[in-house]
Amino acid sequence: RPMDKLFPALCLLWFASEIRIVWRRRSDDATQARDAGALRLLVVVIGGSVALAAGFDGLDMGRFPRALQAPLWWLGIALMLAGMPLRWWSIRVLARHFTVDVAIRPDHELVRRGPYRLLRHPSYTGLLMTFLGFALCLGNWLSLAAMLPVVLVLLWRIQVEERVLAAAFGDRYAAYARETKRLIPFVW
Repeated sequence: RPMDKLFPALCLLWFASEIRIVWRRRSDDATQARDAGALRLLVVVIGGSVALAAGFDGLDMGRFPRALQAPLWWLGIALMLAGMPLRWWSIRVLARHFTVDVAIRPDHELVRRGPYRLLRHPSYTGLLMTFLGFALCLGNWLSLAAMLPVVLVLLWRIQVEERVLAAAFGDRYAAYARETKRLIPFVW
């Protein structure tokens, strides 16, 4: 059935795109990186959480109730189909200013267009939507719980980024932060 191939195909696309992003979007000058080790930690936590979630998928315990499995699977697919393009769009809008390690270039600009009109971290919103979709498609509560470390590390990473951006842009960033939300439009 074509539906049986949809989730693995989305996972393959997601993993390939994330590898490409990490491979191609590092800052050019290590002296300008202000990452505080967040990239390394993020890669380890993401890899571990995905592996753990996939491992839980093979267990019979913690399964969603049968009546919820199909609706939650489709919700997961929808979240992945929305999350990945949001992340790609966010990266495209930042263009060369997007790096996987926290860095400020000498000619860095504060971008307020595209998804950055509403959110300060739309790339992370897209990533979290994709992770949540992935976990829902696996069909159990343990896989969903395995995503919690990713959320915690991303929240810490957001703090690192916001300190760096506030130092680089001062009052302009403070005004931008007052006018936008971090991850969820109109909420937080």
